[in-house]
Amino acid sequence: MIILTNLLANWPAPSNIAALTTTRMPGVSNTPYHGNNLALHVGDDEFKVMQNRLALKKTLMLPNDPVWLEQTHTNICVVVEEEHNRVADAAITRSNASPLAIMTADCLPVLLCNREGTEIAAIHAGWRGLANGIVENTLAKMNSARDTLMGWVGPAICQACFEVGDDVRQAFTSRYPFTQIAFRSHGSRMLANLPQLAELILNAQGVDAVYHADACTYELENKFYSYRREAKTGRMATLIWFRQDK
Repeated sequence: MIILTNLLANWPAPSNIAALTTTRMPGVSNTPYHGNNLALHVGDDEFKVMQNRLALKKTLMLPNDPVWLEQTHTNICVVVEEEHNRVADAAITRSNASPLAIMTADCLPVLLCNREGTEIAAIHAGWRGLANGIVENTLAKMNSARDTLMGWVGPAICQACFEVGDDVRQAFTSRYPFTQIAFRSHGSRMLANLPQLAELILNAQGVDAVYHADACTYELENKFYSYRREAKTGRMATLIWFRQDK
C-alpha cells in the first residue's frame, strides 16, 4: 500500500476533527502529474488517479470516499446530506460518514469547524469565488454561530508569486473596501494576498479565529502542484472529516 505524506492543519480544532492537505508525493501518476494527483479533470490517466484516491482513503482510514466536488470557481455551497448537487465550490457536513475534499493547485483551500466538533465545511477559494461571496454563502448554510467557528487557510500561492491585474483588486475592494490592504503595486500590475483576503472576509463575517498553513504552492515545487508554475499539472486535496476513533 502507498503511504501518502500530508501537511496537517495547524489549528486547535476539537480532537474528533481531522484536517490536512495532501502533497504531490509519492503517488503513482506519471509526469507531468508526477506523484499523488487526485484530480480526474486534468488529463491524467484515470486508473492512476483512482489508485491515488484509494491510497488516500486507506492511509487516512476514511469512513467513505471523500465528497469530491466539481469545482467551477462559483460561490455555490452545498450541504452534502441535504443536496444532491456536486457542482459547487464549498461543502458542509454534520455527518461522520462524509469526508469533505477540496482540490487545488494555487487556489486557496479554507476549512471551517465549530468548537463543539459537530459541524465542518470545506471551501475552494480562488480569487473569483472569494470576491463573489463563497465565504458568506458557506457561513449562511452552517448551523453554528460565527463566534464558535474557527478557520484554517491551507497551502496556496503566496502574495509574492500571485501577480494580477487591477481588475482583481477592484473586484474585491468594490465589495469589501477593507481588503485594499491585501494588495500591493508591482509595476503596472498588483500582487494579491489570497490568504489575507480570506482572513479579512472571515473576520468581517464574525469568524475571528483564523489559522494559516503559510505554505506557498508556487515556491514549494517538490511538495505541491502549482497551476501558475506548470499549466499542465495535478491537484492536491485538502480534507476535513470527523475521526471515527474519537
